[in-house]
Amino acid sequence: MQSRNSLRHSLLLAALLLGAGTALAGPHLPEGERTAEPAAVPVAPLKILTTLPVLADLAKQVGGEFVSVDSLALPNQDPHYVQPTPILMKKARDADLFVECGLQLELWGEKVVSGSGNPKIQIGQPGRVIASTGVQTLELPTVLSREWGDVHPYGNPHVWLDPLNAKILAGNIATALEELDGAHKQTYEDNLADFRHRIDVALYGAELVDEVGGRKLDRLAKGGRLSDYLEHRELTEMLGGWLAKAAPLAGRPIVTYHKTFIYLATRFGFTIPIEIEEKPGIPPSAKQRDRVLGVMREQGVRTILQAIYHDRTAGTYLAQKTGAHLLSLPIDVGESVGVPDYFAMMDNLITRLVESETRKD
Repeated sequence: MQSRNSLRHSLLLAALLLGAGTALAGPHLPEGERTAEPAAVPVAPLKILTTLPVLADLAKQVGGEFVSVDSLALPNQDPHYVQPTPILMKKARDADLFVECGLQLELWGEKVVSGSGNPKIQIGQPGRVIASTGVQTLELPTVLSREWGDVHPYGNPHVWLDPLNAKILAGNIATALEELDGAHKQTYEDNLADFRHRIDVALYGAELVDEVGGRKLDRLAKGGRLSDYLEHRELTEMLGGWLAKAAPLAGRPIVTYHKTFIYLATRFGFTIPIEIEEKPGIPPSAKQRDRVLGVMREQGVRTILQAIYHDRTAGTYLAQKTGAHLLSLPIDVGESVGVPDYFAMMDNLITRLVESETRKD
């Protein structure tokens, strides 16, 4: 009797357990009517904040769909002098990545970061990127003194005006993205490779890139041996892109307002005999203006080049006295200044310079 009762208890317990399991598992549905697995929650894009719009453009080129990008400065602002306002600090508060050019160009950027209270983007953190790391700078000062104006101790910071340097800047941004978001590392690498290839084609022309390869062309260009190499290999006629377009600039003297364009001049072969500013960041005196006038007349200068945010008074005066063309052009990117991305900015600079140097008037 006792064994029968035990058997009943065992069967009842098994039934209860089976019912509980069925309830937890949910109702049984035919194969075609079973509910789908819950959709994966989309991962929010990394928030990138840059000091300059041109860096924001490079970050978009590399980050693609996995990033959202904003910049602090406007494309028509002098990058040396941006006010670190509470509005900019608020922008930086939830950034995953803060990208600056460095080389003491945006000293105001550190005040923005400090005021943001965001620990992820402080100096030394993975979310802080100095985009110019690894760039070989030009115009390193031999003497540091405030008497010489706004001198940059690590060299001229306007490095992005050489397309070869733009590759380095984009590479540093890509490396930071890969460290923060390893799941999309391959995408960032592919986007970077695509950007660098597009720079190659824009700079050298597709035909020459296919024949020689972008990396070798870069080595030759950086070493100042590209022209000799092409001539020796009878490839000169194959050169295209910005370098071919800029051929009329070779050796031409172009006066600039500020020490902004040394990287552009070095890559595309023109010279800068004198700047309108006697010292960086200090407006020219009448004496300096007359000194520039003498150089322009002596060397037959046809073009005065300055960034759109610099005062045009001295440049207009010099243009009127000499018949030279005053070009006030954007050196950063944005729809508001007519050059929506890096490629449009570079193309505009070269096109306008060539037009100025070849005009018959």
